[in-house]
Amino acid sequence: MISPLKFNELEKRVQALEMALTALLRKDTLPEGMAPLTTLAAEMGLSTSKAEELARNSGVMIVKQGHGHIVHEANFRKAALIVIKGAKRKIGSKYWYHPLIGKFTMTGRPQP
Repeated sequence: MISPLKFNELEKRVQALEMALTALLRKDTLPEGMAPLTTLAAEMGLSTSKAEELARNSGVMIVKQGHGHIVHEANFRKAALIVIKGAKRKIGSKYWYHPLIGKFTMTGRPQP
């Protein structure tokens, strides 16, 4: 048996997902809290392909919209900062490495 508190929480999550799906069907608008993957990748200094891999491997909600992808902005930023702070780089190499996304390059460090 589900408690009334848990049921209310689930009902709110379903309503939020319904609103997000409705907004996705209207291709001209982005749901609240979502942002284009390419924009966030550029802000974090990652390539679009590595940003997509990061979103998929870290469990961030990623949705294909039109010709690109959109992701949950806050969760993506949090995951990207964890990966960037945990990445290692050999001396003299231009490549960084993190087990979650493998070898990658960074064009710039994100501003916290």
